[in-house]
Amino acid sequence: MEYPQSVSQSTREEIEHGLSTCAVFLDWPKDRLRELANAARARHYRRRTPLVSRGNHQREVFVIVSGSIEIAATNAAGDKYILSVLGAGQITRMVHLIDDMQPIFAFDARADSHIIHIPGAAMRRILDAEPVLWRSIAQTMLRRYRMSAEILQDQVLGSVRRRTAITLLNMVYRYGDASGAPCDTELRVSQTDLANMLGVSRQTVGKELAQFKDEGVLGCNEGYRLVTVVDLPRLHRIAAED
Repeated sequence: MEYPQSVSQSTREEIEHGLSTCAVFLDWPKDRLRELANAARARHYRRRTPLVSRGNHQREVFVIVSGSIEIAATNAAGDKYILSVLGAGQITRMVHLIDDMQPIFAFDARADSHIIHIPGAAMRRILDAEPVLWRSIAQTMLRRYRMSAEILQDQVLGSVRRRTAITLLNMVYRYGDASGAPCDTELRVSQTDLANMLGVSRQTVGKELAQFKDEGVLGCNEGYRLVTVVDLPRLHRIAAED
């Protein structure tokens, strides 16, 4: 879906700046980024608000400018699986760059968030007009594919200790979007969230986090919604354990 070109220059510049904070667009020429901004819209969401309403079939890519979103699925029994938690500067729903593909997860704001909506057709048209721009898309998707494969392997073969370390590292490195540079060491995630990601009880997660704290990997946190990584090399070593 294309949006009317009625946005003000200040709004377009705000959207363009928001896009420039996303690693996928770092190497895009300014004219192409401006073209994409002209086709996009920005919206604020309150905490716990769905980004996509039921029955909404708009094929849009999302860029998180501020706040954070949760990507999750729930079955009929109410069991919840959290695929990932994304924060500022990250992009999702790139499946809408492919014809006839529908997302299988729900997208909800975890905090008050500012989100840019990009029509998939408009973004694909720009990519096709300048194919070299597909490179950053491919790199991001391949990193995420590799990460997904590792997660599946660890769900079968890995210990809860190792899986917890890998999950925390995935958040630190923004699920591969950071191109090798750690971005976040203060993770706004609860023990319940981590339990839903790992498919274990909250008590099990709490035990692992307490062990990490005793080993000096994690710092002291207030409550259950913040995990602070203080020894990143040690966390990497735990993630590499057999």
